[in-house]
Amino acid sequence: MDFMQILINTVAGAAGGYGGNMAKKNGLGMIGNLIAGAAGGNILPILAQALNLLGNSGGEDGGFNIMGLILSLVGGGAGSLLGGLFKKAQ
Repeated sequence: MDFMQILINTVAGAAGGYGGNMAKKNGLGMIGNLIAGAAGGNILPILAQALNLLGNSGGEDGGFNIMGLILSLVGGGAGSLLGGLFKKAQ
């Protein structure tokens, strides 16, 4: 992964975290949701690439693609929601 792809994943993940906050109030607050979303937005595409779930469309060449952006958004929302579940469990 190059720097630009990480930056795009972070921004898209933060947007997904913000969307997760709007969909369900999970108590992390705005900054917490953005941070959890940014982390999830980077983790899910890395996992998908490691497991070769996307085949050749996963962006192994480092270029921008729509599927990678969608994975970052979904990963960001999931990161935000999971962070809220862990906080409630404590």
